[in-house]
This record gives sequence, structure tokens and C-alpha cells, in this order.
Amino acid sequence: SFFNVPTRMFRSITAFVSVFCLWVFAAIPTSVLAQEAKPKLVYGLKAGLNFAELYGEDALPESDRKEGYSLGWFTTYSISSAFKLQLEMIWSLQGEKSKTKGRYSIAYLNIPLVAKWTEGRWYTEAGTQLGLLTVNNSQSVPADIRLKDFETFDLSLCAGLGYLIDDDWSVGLRYTQGLTDIAPGKDLKNSVIYLGVAYKLF
Repeated sequence: SFFNVPTRMFRSITAFVSVFCLWVFAAIPTSVLAQEAKPKLVYGLKAGLNFAELYGEDALPESDRKEGYSLGWFTTYSISSAFKLQLEMIWSLQGEKSKTKGRYSIAYLNIPLVAKWTEGRWYTEAGTQLGLLTVNNSQSVPADIRLKDFETFDLSLCAGLGYLIDDDWSVGLRYTQGLTDIAPGKDLKNSVIYLGVAYKLF
């Protein structure tokens, strides 16, 4: 119901922050934090392609990854020369498709919070992501298996790697694995492979 939305949102945000904080503090080597670097904020834009599917017992028969796109912005905070925290806000078109059962188009406003390690021009990243459902649409999906309700919030883990082309441009590959079901009473979670570019504004 409407009155349950604030409660679900609070639980999702709490879980999102808790998972990320525990993961970061367990993973940060002391030597990384010991490096001297002045804190620095960087802002920029991101855009890319999604290859998404829904996995679980209630996934569409013969499902395959669905192509979509994502775009948004990011803010990076440098803790040291090698270690950074990055917060993003990304609109992402996801879902799944099946050759015989139609497709779902599902869009989220995703808020990833990732830790990034840089070595030369290469970087790796890992963190958590909170998604807010914005669009859900089914096309040609039979009524007996069609989803009639969707959860408002989605919690995921993400990891990736990338390459810094120059001081302003970078390319990256990221995998996002859903932790929560996207529909009440269904075994169905998001799975997204993202390939994109990022541009530093300032």
C-alpha cells in the first residue's frame, strides 16, 4: 500500500548504505589510506549500453539479454591517489526479452555507490546500488505469466573495470547483480552488463 512505501524505502536505503560501508571498510588496505593525496571532488557525465535480463525461477521462458541504454552523472571523491569513492545517479533501461514470450521494458533511476582502485590508467570498482522504479512495460507477454506488480525499490551489488583514455575521458565495463526480487512473491532479480563512457566536466 501507499503507507508501506516509506518503510520499504527506509529499509532499502539502510541496507544499501550498510552493505557498502561494511564492504569498503573490510576491503580498504591500510597502505592505500596511508598514501598522501589532497581530497578532491570531480563531476562528470556517463552514458552507455545495457545488456539486461531477469533471472530466477519466474523468468520468461527462453529469455535472453535485452539491449537498452543508460545516462546520468557522477561525482568522484579522491581519498588517495589510488583510492576513490564514486556516487552516481543513472537512468537505466533494463528488463528481458524472449523470442517466444515477448519482453519486459523496465527502467530505474539507479544510485550506485562504488569504491574505485586505480593502477596506472586502469581501474577496478565495486559497490552497491539502489534503484528506484520509473517505468514498467510488458509487450506480448502472455497473461498467465505477465507481472502485474513491481517493487518500487531494487538493491544490487556491482563490480567492474575500466580504462582512463586521458584526463577527461574513460571507458568502463560493469556487472550489476540484483539482491532483491523485482516483484512481490516472485523469484526474479535484475542482471545487467553495462558498457559505457564517462566524461569529466570539472
